[in-house]
Amino acid sequence: MVLMDRLRQGKLLLHQVVLFGVLLILTGARLLVGRWEIDLYLLWWWLGALLGFSFIFLDRLYYAFWQHPEETLSIKMKDLVARGELVRGLVSVLEERTDQTKLAMRSVLFLGAWVVLGIFALTSVGAPFGRGFMLGMGLHLVFDLLADYFDRGRDVRLWFWQIRRELSEPEVRTVVWGFVILFVLIGWGL
Repeated sequence: MVLMDRLRQGKLLLHQVVLFGVLLILTGARLLVGRWEIDLYLLWWWLGALLGFSFIFLDRLYYAFWQHPEETLSIKMKDLVARGELVRGLVSVLEERTDQTKLAMRSVLFLGAWVVLGIFALTSVGAPFGRGFMLGMGLHLVFDLLADYFDRGRDVRLWFWQIRRELSEPEVRTVVWGFVILFVLIGWGL
């Protein structure tokens, strides 16, 4: 329990470690097998991955400003932004993330959309920025999904808020591990 509390507190740092670790592993593997060279392609791919990873944080802002503007966290966030304390507002949103329950990008439907777009990017997009962007988005999604699945601090069932029925534990497990496998298969090629 103490370990999970520490991980929850350092989740932002853990996000960064996972992001850079995966990018370094993929970059190293691709350079070693001669698939890539050190050039602008690599730079654009990294930039896309960083922005794609960061893009997933936007659903918290969407939640605070447009989806549920009446909630306490949303009002607090708006007040901090109005006073010019944007960074402090973003930190408060990240610290109180368990209060945000119906996030647009943290849903099983968005995972499905990512899989479709990931396959499209894998098979039809040659631009390194777009491929990296999709990889970064997927990495953030799989990281948060697994964190919610194992942590139970923020219930993984919140990812199913758009589905009108209660899913059984085997169904939830199938969706979680199915997405992880699809991410690995798609992400390896991106």
